[in-house]
Amino acid sequence: MISLENQKKHFKNHIAKFTDYGNIKILDFKAPNTSDYRIRFLFEEDFCKLHISGDLGELVATNFNNMRYENFKDFVNNTEYFKEKIDCMSRSAYSYDEQKAREDLIELIDDCGLREEDSTDDYLLEDETIDNFVDNILSDFNDTGIGSRGYDIASEHISDFFEDINDIGKESTGILELYMLAFDLATKQLAKED
Repeated sequence: MISLENQKKHFKNHIAKFTDYGNIKILDFKAPNTSDYRIRFLFEEDFCKLHISGDLGELVATNFNNMRYENFKDFVNNTEYFKEKIDCMSRSAYSYDEQKAREDLIELIDDCGLREEDSTDDYLLEDETIDNFVDNILSDFNDTGIGSRGYDIASEHISDFFEDINDIGKESTGILELYMLAFDLATKQLAKED
């Protein structure tokens, strides 16, 4: 996860420019003479669609009402709600971390009550240790999470594992928060000019 406080320094020389074409509204936020962290928010207000483009990647989102320039501030502090409205994006909103996956799996094992009772060792079911079980599940772990082999192994002992698999090891990349930071900084800058 990125630190938004550290990211603010990339926007310190940015200048916000708002252009209103009626149904099309554009908010550009960039530093003069560079494309570093340049970002554009283009609102198609008649279609309730937002396009984000620039140095930080591309995104398209649709929602009745909120994808209008005046209403978009509703999303600035609510990226979870915003995620549901995304049609497509060029950067991933999530990454998968193996250490976090290991911790998440151990927590899930405990929640499911799979540890042997009255055991001082960390044994799972019969003779298999929890560490060995977790290692086997993570044997085909990659940048998209637990693979099919790991899923099959976990599913043998964890009922409804399909409900948990996508969240095991999942971390936000912070890109959506970065988009919201840019929008917030740009609109605050414009408000000061008024």
